[in-house]
Amino acid sequence: MEINDTTILYGVPKVAYGVDGCTPFPMCIQSCAKYLGIPADYTRAMAESGAAFRLNWNTSCWDGGNVDAVFAFDDPDKIFRCGMRAMERELKILKRTPDTKKEDFMDFIRNEINAGNPVIALGIIGPPEACVITGYRENGNILTGWNVFQEYPENQASVQFEKNGYFSTGDWWENPDTTALIATGTQSLPPLTTKEALQNAAEALKGRMCGTFARGTHAYDAWRDALLCDRDFPRDAVFPVLVERMMCHGDAMDCLSDGRLHAAKYLRRLAESLPAQAEKLNRAAQEFESVTKIIWEEMIPVLGGWERGEKQMRQLAEPENRRLFADLIQRMKSHDEQAYTYLCELAAAE
Repeated sequence: MEINDTTILYGVPKVAYGVDGCTPFPMCIQSCAKYLGIPADYTRAMAESGAAFRLNWNTSCWDGGNVDAVFAFDDPDKIFRCGMRAMERELKILKRTPDTKKEDFMDFIRNEINAGNPVIALGIIGPPEACVITGYRENGNILTGWNVFQEYPENQASVQFEKNGYFSTGDWWENPDTTALIATGTQSLPPLTTKEALQNAAEALKGRMCGTFARGTHAYDAWRDALLCDRDFPRDAVFPVLVERMMCHGDAMDCLSDGRLHAAKYLRRLAESLPAQAEKLNRAAQEFESVTKIIWEEMIPVLGGWERGEKQMRQLAEPENRRLFADLIQRMKSHDEQAYTYLCELAAAE
């Protein structure tokens, strides 16, 4: 729809947390790709962006940002380059710097939307997670789209809703977590080769430290150590402390449950098209499936469900449960390490 200072693209699929996915950037890739007729579903977006193989834990604190897909690689832009390659597009990104003006963002958005292309943005509503901009009003002062945080109570003062469910907000620039825009109508590129996809997967999964962040298989050790630190779970802990602990623990579980599930799906797809490598691809997939199985069949039942309510917080705080979780985390690490070995061997053979 184009009316004077307004252009809105209708029919862009919704982006929201749910059983089909909980990693915003690949969810946005899937939404934009479907709208543009590009064959990139959530499994492909998760795997080829690297998000399916990530795990990150800040060793300096209980960090609510651990789960951000930007930590898949040590180069923070690589997740975006690889993600756009999953859409077979070149990365064109505009970052917010001290010199960036609101008009710069508005120009970028107008140019893309006017050409019929949704924009992937970081922030707009809530934290700097990916969302989709589907249109603008008042030349870009008001933006519409999908954001996984658009219905959260803390955001309702600055958000309204279109009849089709799109958010509408005029406070997007005032949000300091509005940090970047990514175009989806850029030059077409060839898809990642199998070798590139496997190399990227191994890079994300590899255990290493990046500053205070433990990443890949090293993140399991940091997660386990944090749970075993009894002073971080005092018997008289105030409720906000328990909320913080449960959020970080729950995010790690979600990251693995969602990520390793789609990592396995992607590798099994490759196995169907690469019979010579099928045995090892399927073995790697099985290792990832074992990680998700531990979460759903052994960790979540101890917590009393996948929710993050007071019941789960109290269960997490119990010393015997945290020691049990430490053992489960070590087992998950072992499965990821074996999968990493397979990925390296597969990449070398391509």
